[in-house]
Amino acid sequence: MADIGDLTQNVSLHNDSTDAAVTTTTDGAKELLDVNVETGNISVTSDDSPTKYQLQSDFDATGVALNTSTDTTIYTYSGDGVLDFVAVTGGNSNFEVTLKMDGTERIRITMAELAAIGLSNATNVEVWAETANKNFRYHPHSPLGFATSFTILAKATGAPIPTVTHLVLFREKVA
Repeated sequence: MADIGDLTQNVSLHNDSTDAAVTTTTDGAKELLDVNVETGNISVTSDDSPTKYQLQSDFDATGVALNTSTDTTIYTYSGDGVLDFVAVTGGNSNFEVTLKMDGTERIRITMAELAAIGLSNATNVEVWAETANKNFRYHPHSPLGFATSFTILAKATGAPIPTVTHLVLFREKVA
């Protein structure tokens, strides 16, 4: 397909298999492209149902003690849904946070690394550190989908060893 040199030109779409122009439907000021989806090896679903997902949350103010040798599981959820927000708060900044989605590690970063790349108190980005780099925040611009599970882990990066608390908000897919 070639690029259009003059973007003010009209464009005509043509269906090669039927040797006919595609059809459109006028909806007010909009001209909508008609699409004929044949069932077979594809599936068409609608994700716009307000009842498709149910908001879930988990909050722990007690705290989990970390160690420097292995990751400590902070929270695990098994199921299908989308992740909206993660907050992990430490007693100091000597820790790293790991986020696994469907068993695959998606994020592993220390509080010091977040600060070093300028993401300290940078709330206009998806991941940042706050309050003297003791607070990890993850808020994706588009919710991060998972099919089987997600896990939040943390590990101490040095002394003094922190204790961490968490808040997680996600939407569970309703069957």
